[in-house]
Amino acid sequence: MKGACNKLISLLLATLILFSLFALTSCNRRYDEEEVVAKAKELLKTSEMLNIVYYGSGIEYFDNDEEIGYYRKANPQHLEALGFSTIEELKKITEETFSQKLSETVYSTILSSLTTDTALISPARYHQAYNEETGEPTHIMVYTKFTPLFKGTITYDYDSVRAEGSKKDNVYVSVDATVTNADGVSQATTVTFTMVEEESGWRLNSTTYANYNALKDKYDELKDQEIK
Repeated sequence: MKGACNKLISLLLATLILFSLFALTSCNRRYDEEEVVAKAKELLKTSEMLNIVYYGSGIEYFDNDEEIGYYRKANPQHLEALGFSTIEELKKITEETFSQKLSETVYSTILSSLTTDTALISPARYHQAYNEETGEPTHIMVYTKFTPLFKGTITYDYDSVRAEGSKKDNVYVSVDATVTNADGVSQATTVTFTMVEEESGWRLNSTTYANYNALKDKYDELKDQEIK
């Protein structure tokens, strides 16, 4: 009887230990909702510029100046409006906004050429030019054949920013927005993105742009007809 009792106790202890280990490895992070929402608004604002530079229409350039293949010299007035003049300054803003993982993805796919062992898939969208004598950065060159992923414009309703929960290290945040396509047609949408807390603070861990979706308009139209 005593042996059976000891075995039962051992089994219960082993079960509790396994449950504790499972809980530690599968639990989602806790967070301060006010802190996350406030930081999300800050990062979202900076991401507006980064979305244009990396995914959207991009840095404006001079059409007939310093032609090197499909590269053209960036318009310094546009760079000033964007808030940087060199690739290093752009990277600094990027790393203050995007997580390390997202920053590395941007650097390897947009600020670097995509290649295979035998072929060039896509040239870098931007590269830094330097003074040959001093080695100082002079201007940014822009690849003119890049196909944007983010088309049109987006306007965020910052009052609607809200934390939706967490999964492991990621906190999910949503914001209501209005997207407008190239024809000027607008559409209401909700953008959900993730944030992660790194040593240097909260950072965006996913993109924050959205495109106009014609299928959504069609779906909403059919849904309205069903209700009527």
